[in-house]
Amino acid sequence: MNHKIIASLFFETQSRLKFMTGLKVILLGLATFFLATEAIQAQSVKRIEIPVGGGDDNKLQVISLGDEGLVVLSKTSKKTFSITKFDTDLQLGWSLNGDLEENQNFVDYYRDGRDVYLLFSKYNSDLYQIIKVSTGIGIMQKFFFENITRFEVSEFKVHNDFAYLAGMVKDEPVLMSVNLYKLQPRILAGGLKGTASISSLDFDDENNLLVVSYSVKKGRSSYMVVKRINQNGKIVEHLSVEPEEDYGLLTGKLFSLNDGTQLMIGNYGFRGYQSNGVPMSQGLYISKVDEDNTEYLKLHSFTEFRNFFKFMSQKQQDRIERQINKKRDKGSDLRLNYRVLVHDIIQKDDQYILVAEVFYPEFRNNNTFYGSPMYGNPFWSPYGYGMGGYRYFGMNSWAWNPWLWSGNRGFNNQQFDGFKYTHAVVAGFDKKGNLVWDNSFSFDNLKTYELKEKVKIKTDNNEITLVYSNKGKLSTKIVRGNDVVEGNKIIEIDTAREGDKVRDTSTDDIEYWHQNYYLAWGYQKISNKNDGSRRVFYLNKIAF
Repeated sequence: MNHKIIASLFFETQSRLKFMTGLKVILLGLATFFLATEAIQAQSVKRIEIPVGGGDDNKLQVISLGDEGLVVLSKTSKKTFSITKFDTDLQLGWSLNGDLEENQNFVDYYRDGRDVYLLFSKYNSDLYQIIKVSTGIGIMQKFFFENITRFEVSEFKVHNDFAYLAGMVKDEPVLMSVNLYKLQPRILAGGLKGTASISSLDFDDENNLLVVSYSVKKGRSSYMVVKRINQNGKIVEHLSVEPEEDYGLLTGKLFSLNDGTQLMIGNYGFRGYQSNGVPMSQGLYISKVDEDNTEYLKLHSFTEFRNFFKFMSQKQQDRIERQINKKRDKGSDLRLNYRVLVHDIIQKDDQYILVAEVFYPEFRNNNTFYGSPMYGNPFWSPYGYGMGGYRYFGMNSWAWNPWLWSGNRGFNNQQFDGFKYTHAVVAGFDKKGNLVWDNSFSFDNLKTYELKEKVKIKTDNNEITLVYSNKGKLSTKIVRGNDVVEGNKIIEIDTAREGDKVRDTSTDDIEYWHQNYYLAWGYQKISNKNDGSRRVFYLNKIAF
């Protein structure tokens, strides 16, 4: 396979006056204000609005920089883009403009703590572009390179001047490294038997190794494989994480914690339920691994959780509790089927905190919907069809979600109609992988067309605040272990002008930002009897 790299580097530095001039059009009409809210100790909100057209949804991307502020990436035309930096007070810092090959789209970004790397490509093309942005002073470098055509990128990271791209080509997993300065592309680590996909990329800085985890399905077995690879592409260590014979690991993600501990987490199911290719997710697992072996692998069925079924009505909870007890009396477990979006693990004190969101896909057929939070959808498979399936971990649904490519892709005349979220579970595990406590957070009619994390959390001593954004409103809940400190509350995201009425909110998101602040953003159509109607992209700073 022949790979070419064409590299072009340029540096752009501009004065703040020039930045302001370049942004004059897009920031015309930008409104800022402070206001007080009454919900759960909310203190103040600052908001800016950027006017957008009716077809501009998803043209702006927000990248949080924590206490350094944020950047907004905007595709301004088929061949141009802009990057704008705001500080934590939502004040303009700098702006850069750049060029794209025609119809190149934003794929993903990676932040290494100092710089932000942006990946652009076009699905039918082998030409890729990586843009390195030094966010402190607003300097930009561009790297062009040729890649494999129809490479469905699911992971993008940069480490020690090497860019790593992982994904699928014709239903086969591919891992590529690109030396950004020596212009040396390389295909890394193949040779897995069975159906496989790359679940996560991590780095072992101490030994200068790339750590790659694969989800593998071979016959009726489903398990995880971890490979440790040096910069020359040689596999120096290979480890399989396999459950007992009756079970299969459906998804997995490897985390390297600050103390050197490596944890694999994901969801598992009964092995016999996977013979038809449909995953039957029974619960979550946590495994501690080192370079040579698996120290432990703990499977936790959702039937063990105290609060997992709280999203159901009381009548439904009572019925499923009876079913669980009946199965336990016979020495077995009630078999379930859930789809789980697992977040990054959080290490706090002597516990590992894990958040997972439960969802199911809906399909429409002559006004008939398929999908169930209990029994799932018969057409769903993580190993997929056409484009390799769906991203369970949601870090980059851009390439792995076939609906984003063709819109009406389905089976016969069934049309995909979004991912319906039912609830989120938050749980604490001790250092031996045992479940210590759990709690849940129900979603109110939440559905998206892009599979991604919706719940954001903030830990404060022994309390955890859970927040999600939907249709211009924030829903919150505070828990302490198995107990609820404060139940579900709704917070309105206020607009900039008196008399505003929000007519529509789309693609809204929220993220814990820094200190006690959250950042909410999205698109809104707003009417005002004095000022008429407007469509904006909003950024709200919210203090709890």
